Amino acid sequence: MRLLEGDAAKGLIPALFHIHRSQGTREQNGIGAIGTRDVKTVRNIEKVSITQQINRLTEPFTMVDLLELDDLVLSIFLCQGNLAFHRHIDQDELFLVHTGEIILETDWGKATLRQGELSVAPKGLGHRSSSLLRSLVLLLQPRLMANRRNGDRRLFALKDSGQLDKVSVPAMAHQVTRAFEPVDLIDVDTFTLRLIAVEGTGPWWRVEDQKNLIWCHDGQVSLETESSQLSLYSHELALVPPGIPHRLSSLQRSVILGLRRHTQPTLT
Repeated sequence: MRLLEGDAAKGLIPALFHIHRSQGTREQNGIGAIGTRDVKTVRNIEKVSITQQINRLTEPFTMVDLLELDDLVLSIFLCQGNLAFHRHIDQDELFLVHTGEIILETDWGKATLRQGELSVAPKGLGHRSSSLLRSLVLLLQPRLMANRRNGDRRLFALKDSGQLDKVSVPAMAHQVTRAFEPVDLIDVDTFTLRLIAVEGTGPWWRVEDQKNLIWCHDGQVSLETESSQLSLYSHELALVPPGIPHRLSSLQRSVILGLRRHTQPTLT
């Protein structure tokens, strides 16, 4: 295991440790489709089960990486106890509670996040997460190139210059009335986290400039390419490579999350 939160490793305060994600077998990954039609494995599309990976988190503040999308990494960690107060000069961090309840303390105040609720600590903002319970938290942050991009993105947050936003995914999903129309939830780094309701069969999509994250948050969806299908159940993820036509369908209303890169203003 390697230390991720170097600033937190002081005294007796726990720090986040990284565990390599286990690779499921083809059977464990559950290749299939909604309905009774036999289908083939989708080449180059890997399915990740959040539930399968969290079984490996046995110690407080251990972390497993789930997938990478461009320079963003989606991970899950076990929050129990306190991390040291720290800040990241060149990366935002999105916290989404999978199970349990955490307190996110920042220079802008604190927020209590429960299951299905999320918040973003902007780069440069002092923060820490804590929980009295065994809580599992999804963490979305840039990692691969964050140290190369100073000056290429927005300025970092200043103390007392803003407020901490909290978003409830279930509440937002309840408000969505039209299927297959993305609803923006919150920005993290150069991406926007979006929510999409899936019901029936949607249009064909093709994303040319990035991988397309299909994160089944609630329900069951079928991810179809031109030659194959893949079933995703609640808390399962898949990445569609750039340029691959695909569409989603569901026999009942389901909710997915996705990410879309947005244009950052040029700094002068």
